[in-house]
Amino acid sequence: MIKIFLVEDEYVVREGIKKNVDWTAHGYDFVGEAGDGELALPMIRDLKPDILITDIRMPFMDGLELSRRVKTELPDTRIIILSGYAEFEYAKEGLKIGVSEYLTKPINSEELLHCIDVVAADIIAKRKERGVKETFDKVRGDLMDRIKEMYSDIGLKDDDFNAANIDPEVVNIKRAEAFLKTGHTADVENFADRYLEELKDSVDSFIFRQYIVLGLYFCAVSFIEGLGADRSGIEAPDLKTGTVSDRDKTREYIIRVFTEAINIRDRLTKGKYGSVLDDAVAYIGENYSDTELSLNTVARVVNVTPNYLSNLFSQQMGVNFVKYITDLRIEKAKELLLCTSMKNSEISEKVGYADPHYFSSLFKRTTGKTPTGFKEG
Repeated sequence: MIKIFLVEDEYVVREGIKKNVDWTAHGYDFVGEAGDGELALPMIRDLKPDILITDIRMPFMDGLELSRRVKTELPDTRIIILSGYAEFEYAKEGLKIGVSEYLTKPINSEELLHCIDVVAADIIAKRKERGVKETFDKVRGDLMDRIKEMYSDIGLKDDDFNAANIDPEVVNIKRAEAFLKTGHTADVENFADRYLEELKDSVDSFIFRQYIVLGLYFCAVSFIEGLGADRSGIEAPDLKTGTVSDRDKTREYIIRVFTEAINIRDRLTKGKYGSVLDDAVAYIGENYSDTELSLNTVARVVNVTPNYLSNLFSQQMGVNFVKYITDLRIEKAKELLLCTSMKNSEISEKVGYADPHYFSSLFKRTTGKTPTGFKEG
């Protein structure tokens, strides 16, 4: 669960935020609270929350100073600042510090939850990216040793190949993984061509081709194993001759491996995940007007965990759960604005937003126009 910590000097406001949100039901762990930054800082150091929600004007240590210290000591903690003051200077200072969101009081639980959901989705995505990179870095040294051992019989010496001189980012593991998540078999050849083109003359190196091929092989293996498939479905590279003998053979290998990985993904998705996702999408389509609709609600309906459903949406739909629902509601609102004479407040409630002001703000942020402006063309 994403851990939440709240700092707010006004007791009534703090209690309202804490008690008016069913944190567990929305997939969050409310780990602590404090009335000012000075009291909060040691607690934050100990609890290490993922998201810090803090008022900006407090005695002893204000929200900006607390944010500075937290970002210095716990840079991965994301910060949402609350303020009764809408001055632009506060917002600018918060951006310099690295604050993720800035909300002006008074706020309601719906607006706060939406803000938290957006930040939480980004945290989860970043964690996954970090995990992939750590996995790749972990095997990198072993891969280099294996290459040198394989070619010791053809006169390759340790000083002929220095793994430390190779930038692991050149393999572009993030792009490869992203393509495996959302790409189609028809696009694999174009992916391979663009990928090799970006490496330029580096691909002319026999040793470097080995490095690239091994990196992409483990990327594909890691991807399908994450889906629950066995790595035996992915062709292991022949590093002595065939797979890396020249640029064309390397290209052909990448095409074969990534085509097979996507085929495995699609077979699994259709059989194992398809019904879950179809049921979730259908339920959302029927209940988007429910102001209490949440990731946890839908997960319970389709009988999976919230984290599983969240990952499934990101992988198969190309957008996170919150954005999917937001986009759907905004599209429905557009239809009602153009095809009915309903008031903005009625449309807001019809598409699942209890607060008309929040609906108008979100509509403008999403479309660039207010509801009224959109209707007028």
